Order: sequence, then structure tokens, then C-alpha cells
Amino acid sequence: MATKKIEDDTRDASLRVSKKMRDSLKAAAAVMGRPLYDVTNEAINDYLGGLKLPDPLASVKKGAKRK
Repeated sequence: MATKKIEDDTRDASLRVSKKMRDSLKAAAAVMGRPLYDVTNEAINDYLGGLKLPDPLASVKKGAKRK
């Protein structure tokens, strides 16, 4: 029973954050006079561009250089 409560709390918190993000994007789009999907796509691209992810092909590239 306690596990169910924790899962519900986590889900509710996630939905609140998502709603706040969506509302922020809608407000930004309205202020800029641009379609919401343009602003949303830019926000997603900015977020993904800022992530420091390891190169998944690094080991393959390393192996190709040795040959």
C-alpha cells in the first residue's frame, strides 16, 4: 500500500512539472507571436544540445582506426 502511494506522488509531481513546462512554453510562444510547436521544438533542441552524452559509436570508430 505504501509503495502505491509513493508511485502516485511521483506521478503527480511529474505531471505538475510537465504542466508548468507546457504553460511556460505556451507563454513564451504567445509573447514571441510564434506557433507553440516552433517554440517547443527549439526548447527541446536547446535542452538536448546542452546534454553531455557519450558517443555511442566511439568504440566502433576506435576499432576502425586501428585497421
